[in-house]
Amino acid sequence: MKVISMYLPQFYRTKENDEWWGEGFTEWTTVRNAEKLVENQYQPRVPLNNNYYNLLEKEVMMWQADLMKQYGIDAQCFYHYWFKDGRQILERPAENLLQWDDIDMPYCFCWANETWARTWSKINDKNPWANTFEKKDDTLGTGVLLEQKYGDEEQWKQHFEYLKRFFIDTRYIKIDNKPVFLIYKSSLIPCLSEMLDKWNQWALKYGFSGIYTIGANSNYESSKSLDAILYHEPQHVISLLNYRKPDRKNFQILDYDEIWKEILSFSSNNDKVFYGGFVGYDDTPRRGREGVIVENADPEKFQMYLAELMAKNAAADKEFIFINAWNEWGEGMYLEPDHRYAYDYLKAVKTAKKNYVKYIDKYKENNETKQNGLEKEVEFWSSRSARYEGYWRILDTWLGLKEEQISLESYFIDRNIHSIAVYGMGMLGKHLGKELENSSVCIEYIIDRKADALWIGKKIYAPDDDFPETDMIVVTATYAYTEIKRQLEEKGCENIVSLNEIIDKLSDQMF
Repeated sequence: MKVISMYLPQFYRTKENDEWWGEGFTEWTTVRNAEKLVENQYQPRVPLNNNYYNLLEKEVMMWQADLMKQYGIDAQCFYHYWFKDGRQILERPAENLLQWDDIDMPYCFCWANETWARTWSKINDKNPWANTFEKKDDTLGTGVLLEQKYGDEEQWKQHFEYLKRFFIDTRYIKIDNKPVFLIYKSSLIPCLSEMLDKWNQWALKYGFSGIYTIGANSNYESSKSLDAILYHEPQHVISLLNYRKPDRKNFQILDYDEIWKEILSFSSNNDKVFYGGFVGYDDTPRRGREGVIVENADPEKFQMYLAELMAKNAAADKEFIFINAWNEWGEGMYLEPDHRYAYDYLKAVKTAKKNYVKYIDKYKENNETKQNGLEKEVEFWSSRSARYEGYWRILDTWLGLKEEQISLESYFIDRNIHSIAVYGMGMLGKHLGKELENSSVCIEYIIDRKADALWIGKKIYAPDDDFPETDMIVVTATYAYTEIKRQLEEKGCENIVSLNEIIDKLSDQMF
């Protein structure tokens, strides 16, 4: 069993962080300024020997690599930040490691594909990063710091070419000759399937067998385009607990044993699953009273639970286990030695690797007793959930456009489109029709599987019918856009666009 720990590169100064959070800001700033908010809370955290390191120093990464080798950490998974138009941040530690080829630190990447924004920004899927350090005079503007957009094939190629430099490194982790690449929230990428298809094609040209993509927080729909998914902990279980208790307060105190028992009992019949673990959790240094504290963690418990988790992954024929994290000090998730426990968490990893084998049969038996019907039910509801989650995002952005008096009509006029067909007359299709009702854009006809049952005053075709040419076909069944587009292209249709893409393009005007 190989252990990969998540690795945060925010331990050096950048001009952006100086501007956004204050002069000299790094992850250590949140750690040093942490306050004890409840009795017996372990804060502030202090690294052993006050080792508030700078990741730009080669000696630091050499020290980390030596610790990894000594205590059984097989690789680091660096968080990778790539924003709209190829904008990057926190890339220097990984780039330095690429140059320092004498450092024996195997690694892979996890693309943290969230927009960075202030807490009060209208953006929903965002990472506010450090609530407690937001400047009090940030009362104007959009609050967007770094916007996450995915672009077109040209931007995908630019991103791939950057990643390729790392993929060809012999230290980069691969499965079946495929570089391992995690995506933090794959469900946020509307062009995921098309982008990964291109990446795999380009990877073949460099002698790889493709790219092994793992969704770290993926829903069922987006997982169809991936090689595997990772239950990223403790976020996965915390979200389950919050779902069961929808009246949760912002400030939460949870129990370490409860979360780990959920991790070990949770199962999936999907053979594409990696089950992840975590060291501890307390993100109040970043979030203040909007944070989560997981109480009662200690190295002994971690060792016991980790051994079981390794067995669970081994029983599912997985050779890797992902641990959160190597150095997430601002969230209380770190294996690195601290003042209280010294090297005990690292020792726990080493011991767990020696002992996990004796638990494998237990989890194999559990796998054999799973009911196939449960998997189908979970897949059904996961698919429905992903669909409506996507609709929610579209409608929320759409309302934002209306508030800014930006009409969908402008998208078509700017492209000299006056005649369209609408594929799908469900909820989104009806709203689109209503918005364009008195505009200069004419909906010529509808394409819908329920053509024989619909009556809306427009000519309606079934997807298998032959239908006339039009300037553009707008797909409102956004959850199945890739498959619908493929089918339409096979019929000879051109200029096919998702409603999600239209709204996404228009939303750029708000920021």
